[in-house]
Amino acid sequence: MLTRWCFLVSIALLCFILNGSFQVEIHVCDSTNSNNSFIYCNGPILDAVNYHALYNDSKEFVDMPMKQDPLEVYNAWLAKFGNSSASSLNKTDVQAFVNQYFSAAGTELVACTPDDWQEKPPKLATILDPQLREWAYKLNAIWKTLCRKIDPTIVQHNSRYSLLYVPHHFIVPGGRFREFYYWDAYWIIKGLIACEMYNTTKSMIRNLATMVDQHGFVPNGGRVYYLQRSQPPLLSAMVYELYEATNDKDFIAELLPTLLKESNFWNQKRTVNVTLNGKEYEVYQYKTPSNVPRPESYRVDTQNSAKLANGADKQQFYQDLASAAESGWDFSTRWFSDYKSLTNIETTKVLPVDLNGLICWNMDIMEYLYEQVGDTTNSQIFRNKRAVFRDTVQNVFYNKTDGTWYDYNLRSQSHNPRFYTSTAVPLFTNCYNTLNTGKSQKVFDYMDKMGVFNYPGGIPSSMSQESSEQWDFPNGWSPNNHMIIEGLRKSANPEMQDKGFLIASKWVMGNFRVFYETGHMWEKYNVIGSYPAPGSGGEYDVQDGFGWTNGAILDLLLTYSDRLFVPENLVNVTTTPTKSPSVETTTKVSYLLNSWIVFLGVLFYELF
Repeated sequence: MLTRWCFLVSIALLCFILNGSFQVEIHVCDSTNSNNSFIYCNGPILDAVNYHALYNDSKEFVDMPMKQDPLEVYNAWLAKFGNSSASSLNKTDVQAFVNQYFSAAGTELVACTPDDWQEKPPKLATILDPQLREWAYKLNAIWKTLCRKIDPTIVQHNSRYSLLYVPHHFIVPGGRFREFYYWDAYWIIKGLIACEMYNTTKSMIRNLATMVDQHGFVPNGGRVYYLQRSQPPLLSAMVYELYEATNDKDFIAELLPTLLKESNFWNQKRTVNVTLNGKEYEVYQYKTPSNVPRPESYRVDTQNSAKLANGADKQQFYQDLASAAESGWDFSTRWFSDYKSLTNIETTKVLPVDLNGLICWNMDIMEYLYEQVGDTTNSQIFRNKRAVFRDTVQNVFYNKTDGTWYDYNLRSQSHNPRFYTSTAVPLFTNCYNTLNTGKSQKVFDYMDKMGVFNYPGGIPSSMSQESSEQWDFPNGWSPNNHMIIEGLRKSANPEMQDKGFLIASKWVMGNFRVFYETGHMWEKYNVIGSYPAPGSGGEYDVQDGFGWTNGAILDLLLTYSDRLFVPENLVNVTTTPTKSPSVETTTKVSYLLNSWIVFLGVLFYELF
């Protein structure tokens, strides 16, 4: 009887699983890829620290090194608190435990000065405008403040750290982002190349290649809690940019096996088939397998999950949150079924046009790199793949009526017709027939119709004003503005090339004015109003630094070195910044109190 009962229970449980009503928890790191997952990725300590809100930012705790090996720390926790729930513990006791067994976040990282840094790189000296040239030198100096290397002694006790060890120095984004980040690195590298820091560029690429060799892909960032998700695939593009600057074929030959391995990850782990007009297409999507709260955002994730409607699938919710984080757009209304609320996120039902545009570019780059090293066989393979996939992108994502590319939603089986800067990524990656000079014109006309060029500080990530997410209106971001500018500049349409320059002027001058007002570069900007300001919204305060902003601006300053000039009424106003306010202070500054000279300068700039 007992055997029969067990058999029936097993069948019922199997049906339960197959029906999707129950899923096994998939943590962001576990025993297969780390030896401290029960501290940094799940477990009672992580839960208690966040339940009692010991830190404003959940990332603070999971970046703190342990003073003893993880099992010793875990056993000490059990000895003190047993299996008590987080809610039954005293906050002071939990804080005392953390203070006893953990060190301050970031102490395993060592500041450094890149060995190829120079005060006035020759390339930057070609910038004609003296104020912009001086600004470029100041941005170049920021690389020294953002340079980090990992203390080699941690190798002896690597289990005590959430940090993923990489052997070479690197440039961090800044602020809370104290380790390497994947897609940030592309624009950082663009800036490093502008400053002729080729050794540092190689070091950063080799670090990311180490991750691919160890884990099969490049993680979102350099921590164990990122080991289930990647970010927009730009490693091939980084190798390409360095090759264009140095013509180093040996470096290409060294990296090509790693690039192929990363390509296979996206092919095997992030594809889905969609049928349109009776034809099936294989496309790419962001879809991390993890279905639990993100450790670096643990508290906010659990708080948001508590807002879900009764019967909602929390594990699906967590998977969609993590998948949006994999996209880099964490968060935006482009992932929400109602375009308003995070609780209606459905990232895994969205086929993102930007990811597919980047994959298309990767195929193009791989063809080119194989050709450069004389491997015609693999070069032809990627040429054929790219030709087929370019048609896929047009058939799945291009909307002939509106003349632009859109995300495609698997649930509604339709395009998302709202404006997001991601719409221009295929233009940036040349994932279309470039002989079609009208393509860029149509994309520009679409954006113009949407009103995205009406703001003095640059192009907002979206026109969605229904949310306070950081990847929506009114925030503008350097990678998005840079890709739109480059997409127009590289088109075969002279008129669109000029439009690209005008957008570049707006973005560069907006960053320029904010830098001399606040003393900082920022990760995002509020683009509305006569005076742009640091951005806001999302899960954390706006961060300064800021790696990819610096890189994008340095690249644009060189691209338009003979065309960009500070408006006359701003000359002699932009002296060396005299203040370095905190993030909290800066975001509360009233820009209406600027001096009358700056006001007139800005007014002149906007009018003319």
